Amino acid sequence: MKKIKTPRLVLKSLANNGVTEIFHLPGSSIAPIYGAIEGKSRIKPILLKHEQAACFAATGYALTTNKPGICMVMGGPGITNLVSAVAECYYQSVPLVFITVDHPRENLGSEGFHEIDSFTMLSPITKKIITPKKASDVEKSVADAISIASSGRPGPVYLNIPNTIIDESAPFKNIRIKNKTAKPSAAQIAKSVEMIKRAENPMLFLGSGVIRSSAEEELKKFIKLTGIPALSSLGGRNSLPPDFPLSIGMPPYTFNTDIINRADLFIALGARLNPVNLRMGMLKLPEKIIRVDIDNENPRFRKANLYIKADIKEFLNAINKKVASMSKDFPIASGKKIYEEYQKAYNSYKNEEYKKLKKDKSTLTSKRFLLELSDFIKDKKASFFTDSIWIPYSHLMPEMKHKRAFFSTRSFGCLGFALPAAIGASFSQKDRKIISLSGDGGFMFNCQDLSTAADYRLKNFVQIILNNNGYSSLNYLANMKYRKQDDYYMWKKIDFSALSKSMGVKPIEIKSPSGIKKALKKVFSENGPHLINVITKEKGV
Repeated sequence: MKKIKTPRLVLKSLANNGVTEIFHLPGSSIAPIYGAIEGKSRIKPILLKHEQAACFAATGYALTTNKPGICMVMGGPGITNLVSAVAECYYQSVPLVFITVDHPRENLGSEGFHEIDSFTMLSPITKKIITPKKASDVEKSVADAISIASSGRPGPVYLNIPNTIIDESAPFKNIRIKNKTAKPSAAQIAKSVEMIKRAENPMLFLGSGVIRSSAEEELKKFIKLTGIPALSSLGGRNSLPPDFPLSIGMPPYTFNTDIINRADLFIALGARLNPVNLRMGMLKLPEKIIRVDIDNENPRFRKANLYIKADIKEFLNAINKKVASMSKDFPIASGKKIYEEYQKAYNSYKNEEYKKLKKDKSTLTSKRFLLELSDFIKDKKASFFTDSIWIPYSHLMPEMKHKRAFFSTRSFGCLGFALPAAIGASFSQKDRKIISLSGDGGFMFNCQDLSTAADYRLKNFVQIILNNNGYSSLNYLANMKYRKQDDYYMWKKIDFSALSKSMGVKPIEIKSPSGIKKALKKVFSENGPHLINVITKEKGV
């Protein structure tokens, strides 16, 4: 059997396991792998300007495809630069494989060029670290990394290739690994149905696990069969279309707190009951909880009365078969009433917000922009990424009707996510407008890769900056928490329009409410990339 060198083994195994894009920033140690990419390769290398941005671009690609994103960087500083992005992936349960070529472990401590103990640094935020010992291990190591990243609770896997095996050769064996899914038992399904029947006001609590298991259609069927209203965490926000009957938004705001507090049973599907999902204790959990998740139960979370370790799609398929034959018990009566109350309260709240904002026809605020953006794109084919301070005000954020269309930083909360993640999505969702929204401070974390959108002529890419020239979150801390003066943070104003133009991206400035729709119509009717500089008059949220 013909032998091939390690770099070709890596690339051939990636392609053999369905990889078509790699997001990367080359460096000395990883260069041999790039050198092995041929002109007719099935894999397209996408070059970014910073390792963190490359990792976030792979994240955006993974979020929109449900396939592992692949990121390749050099060892040493390349690894340290992407750590924050890896942590965001870990806490968002995003399938990711990041590949480096590094010093062998036995040489650690010799103070070699670009040396760092990457294993110790990355082990808390990765599912697994894989290091092939010889060329003949490489193909299986690549297949294992892709399988582990996407199986169970998805997450990042670190594939570290020692530089000592780069010139070794081995035969290609066409290794592929299929993932298995965990199923609930018949007893667990029966117990779930019994608990739902006994509850007066059961409520679903949806997490990103619904999306990761591609269970959106099964979820819709379950809601139609049972009549149970559905509440979403931030990660589960895109599990249902916003106008789907019995969808009651996210917790808890003034207009839905009372409705949520009536629940006497929570059915948490792929949602972790951590402080972020529970809005730092603002969301009060009922006494009875059914929790379905692919992972073992975390003892630090609120303990469920019934915990089912299973794939969400498998669980919903099984319970749908059960309740479909129970027409005397389902759908429940309370669900429709709760949904109608929610709709009335939400519409009243939103109309009041609009009235307040539209009274002032000259002042442009972030709230006003977000509400008008939401209205404008609700029927458009678009995806939305954000790392803005406005994420907690998610009821103001655009309501996306299409699958896999709303993404934000979550419990780790890393700024710099939105722009490169949207670039990654621009390659996977070419039939949609891809919108990245950041504040003026958050945009600066990875602003260098605005030029990447121009380099690849991403026609569908739109960057929005909510620009109050104020770095709101930092000034809030300085002024409100610590009583410092406005000049505590002495950053000068940045001309984002000039910066955008210098990178080859068309800038549009909005300075008043009357310019919002005009700007949005322009970017949706023309090829991009575009940047919208929304110059607001406010000093905080």
